[in-house]
Amino acid sequence: MSQTVKKSMFIFFCISLLMGLSGNAFAGPVSASDFIDNMSINGDLRIRYEYAEKDVPDEDPTDRWRQRFRLGMKWNNNAENWTLAAGLATGGADATSTNHTYSDTTFFETGDIRLDYAYAEHKINALKFIAGQQKNPFLTTWALWDGDVMPVGFTGQYQMAPVFVTMGGYDVRYIDRDVAYMYAVQAGAKIDFITAALGYYTYGRVDEILGKENMDKDYGYDIVDVNVASEIKMDPVTLSPYAHVFYNMGAEGVEGQSFLGGNIDPEDENMGWLIGIGAKIDKFSVSVDYAKIGADSCIAALKDGDFGNALNSVDVQGFKVGLGYKVTQNFSLAATAYLYEAAERDLDQDAKTYHFDLNYKF
Repeated sequence: MSQTVKKSMFIFFCISLLMGLSGNAFAGPVSASDFIDNMSINGDLRIRYEYAEKDVPDEDPTDRWRQRFRLGMKWNNNAENWTLAAGLATGGADATSTNHTYSDTTFFETGDIRLDYAYAEHKINALKFIAGQQKNPFLTTWALWDGDVMPVGFTGQYQMAPVFVTMGGYDVRYIDRDVAYMYAVQAGAKIDFITAALGYYTYGRVDEILGKENMDKDYGYDIVDVNVASEIKMDPVTLSPYAHVFYNMGAEGVEGQSFLGGNIDPEDENMGWLIGIGAKIDKFSVSVDYAKIGADSCIAALKDGDFGNALNSVDVQGFKVGLGYKVTQNFSLAATAYLYEAAERDLDQDAKTYHFDLNYKF
């Protein structure tokens, strides 16, 4: 990143910070345009130690330190029901990661700050419209969508309790002067302590998105998913069971025409699912998930980037186990283990990834 870009981003950060400070810090308050009612700033810093290995002879494990820094800002215009939001984050161009690896290519290497999202949101009674690069508007889990993915496009949402409907069109890739789109719709309801939703995601120009030559000409991603989540409070414990199933109706072809090639039949590998439960008691939290993700059930580049990463991300099955402790209101510790293997491929490689995190939110 050039020095000019870095200086511009630093100036932008300083101006934004000053705008968000209260009048107690100065002789008088700092304000933006008269139509902006207020501005809020939030963010977090995560420092992570990662250890990853798989059962492969003469292959060294991954042993590294990483960090993630995110800064989010919102400007509100209550009179016109508009909100403008933007966020900055560490990381590269990969949609599924905002991590920066310490000293990755040189001594004490400094990280880059990139635009993570930027969108405008407008509300009209029970309707909400969002335009730009936005936080994922769909009820989902990490098995289908990595938490760092920020879809680009237009979203419309209707919420009239207990029912909600979300739909939109999104720019997935820009290839050869044309856009490959994803269109999606999800409908659901929240009744008492249970939330359930049915969704559909369809992608265009899949052959060009994947860039693979061995696949059936009718191969596509037309994914239907069902998501169910609950929260059960039984003092002093809060339990959160959840389940997610997704099925790719577009996985066409014969053996060898799977996304992963080999001897996999895409029509046998078109389903993925996850079942899990989380629990909180006082300052402690724990979660256990088990997932199986078929080779052709979803787009590998958009699902969770950690689960299955060592084995090409899809056609994997195994556990994700998390443990957390909230030290203060804003500071917490967490440990996560990913224990997985290939589901159908005969790899005989049990992969393990461990994360140990320090988190501070502001």
